[in-house]
Amino acid sequence: MMRTLRQISAFSLNTLLEGLRNKVLYAVLLAALGALGAASAFGALSLHQEERLFNNLVFVIGHLFLVALAIYQGVNALWREIDSKTIFTVLSKPVTRGAFLVGKYAASAAILTLCWALMFGAKALAALALGYDVGALHLATYLGSWMQLMIVLATAFFFSAFSGPLLSALFTFGLFVLGSLTPQLADAARQFSQEGNPVHLILQAALLVIPDLEKLNLSYELANAMAVGSTYLLQALLYTGVCVTLLLSLAYLIFSRRDFA
Repeated sequence: MMRTLRQISAFSLNTLLEGLRNKVLYAVLLAALGALGAASAFGALSLHQEERLFNNLVFVIGHLFLVALAIYQGVNALWREIDSKTIFTVLSKPVTRGAFLVGKYAASAAILTLCWALMFGAKALAALALGYDVGALHLATYLGSWMQLMIVLATAFFFSAFSGPLLSALFTFGLFVLGSLTPQLADAARQFSQEGNPVHLILQAALLVIPDLEKLNLSYELANAMAVGSTYLLQALLYTGVCVTLLLSLAYLIFSRRDFA
C-alpha cells in the first residue's frame, strides 16, 4: 500500500511540474482572464441588470475555458507519454499501471484546481471592484463548476485509455454537451414514450450512463440569488466522487490490458 502511494506521489509530482511548464496552459489561461475582463466591462455597461449580467457572463466564459483546459490536460496527460515513447521506460520499472493512471489524474486535477482558483479569484476581485456582492452563493456556484471539471477530466482519461488525442477530445466534448442537456434528453424521452416511439429506450439508456453535469450547474441559482444548501453540495460531491471513481476504474481496466508494443 505504502509503495503504491509513493508511486502515485512520484507520478503526480512529475506530471504537475511538467504541466506547470506547459506554455499552452498559460496561453489559454491568459486568454480566459482577458475574456473575463471583457465580460466584466460588458456587464458593467448594461442597464439595470449590471450585476446579473456580470455574474452570468463571467461565470459561463470562465467555465467554458476551464472545460477546454480539462479536455486538453486529460487528453494529453497519457498521450504525451505514449507519443514520446517514455511510457516504455516508465512501465519497464516495478510500477503499476494503476499508480501511473491515478498519479497522472491527481496532478492534472491539481493543475485544473489551481486554474479554477485563479478564475474565481479574478472574478471576485472584479466583482468587488465594481461594488458587487461576493458571498457563499458565488463559492457554491464555482464549486459546482469544479465538480464538473473533475468529471470532464476523468472522462478525458477514460477515452485516452483506448483512443488518440483528437478522438478522445471529440468524445469528451460530446459527452460534456450531452451531460449538460440531460433535462432536455429526459423531456424528449418522455415525449417519445407517450408517442410509442422506441427511440425513448435509447434515450433512457443513455441517461443511465451519461454523467448528469446539469445537476452540478448552479448558474441559474446564482443569477436568481437562490440559496444552495450544504446538503445539496455534499450530495453533489458524493455524486462527483462516484462518477470519477467509475470512469477511472474503467480507464484502468482498458489501460492495464493495452499493448503498447
